[in-house]
Amino acid sequence: MIQRIQTVFLLLAAIAAGVCGAMMTNLTLMLVAFVAAIVSVVCIFLYKQRKRQASVCFFNMLILVMWYVNLATAYDSTALTWPMALPMVGIVLLFLARKRILADEKLVRSLDRIR
Repeated sequence: MIQRIQTVFLLLAAIAAGVCGAMMTNLTLMLVAFVAAIVSVVCIFLYKQRKRQASVCFFNMLILVMWYVNLATAYDSTALTWPMALPMVGIVLLFLARKRILADEKLVRSLDRIR
């Protein structure tokens, strides 16, 4: 499980979302960030079901995009701080993890064809 690079990406995405959630003062933004962190951790443990892991990873990216939509409605542009960039880091890490998960699935399918 930890040998796979996507596990590291998912763990870093969970840490980024958790730190962002801990730094927020708005309750809604905090809860959405913590949900994204929990979904990233859950996604790590779906390593035996790669298709489901990839879909949960995509769902988590949507959660973080919704975090930014909520941010746009909740804050004015003058109150921006550095933790507000962490969900974007999480989105990039989740994208990289999903790309690697799909590459693993493609590799497994090609090996199944050889047998």
